[in-house]
Amino acid sequence: MNRDDDAEILAAARAGFLDEASDMLAQFEQALLVMETTPEDAENLNAAFRAAHTIKGTAGMFGCEAVVTFTHEVETLLEHLRSGALAITDDIAAALLEGRDQMGALIDEVRSGESSPDVQARSLALGEVLRRLYGGATPASPAQTPAPAAEAIPTSEGSGERAWHLSLRFGADALRSGM
Repeated sequence: MNRDDDAEILAAARAGFLDEASDMLAQFEQALLVMETTPEDAENLNAAFRAAHTIKGTAGMFGCEAVVTFTHEVETLLEHLRSGALAITDDIAAALLEGRDQMGALIDEVRSGESSPDVQARSLALGEVLRRLYGGATPASPAQTPAPAAEAIPTSEGSGERAWHLSLRFGADALRSGM
């Protein structure tokens, strides 16, 4: 395969992602509208969750971190509703509808290839609203995030247990058709 083939494959996959994301946004919105009138409908809540989860997952495959990060907040609020930890309120329903619009704006940025500071600021502000609704902590800023602690790697010497060390190296095309 040559670079032109690679570009063509990636362009087709990206177009598929954008089409699927549009479909999932429509399903998500429909589920939210049903949720407003029948909040006790567990299957509808599951449908909303699946749509958000699919958007987040496929966005992650394409490295669309802004979509992943924001949609994770929406998904977490939905998970709290699904588990029964929270009940659907007018504030939650309104925040989820705003979340749907924000997910659409982020996907539009992917489609256009251009990002807006206004969209980014809206993601941060609405993300904070969603976290407050489900009782989540505000994420630490990068400067406040502690560095991971060094971990001791256990050895099997003297323990009587057998240990294996595996090292894999994949060729450049190994995951091409497994996307």
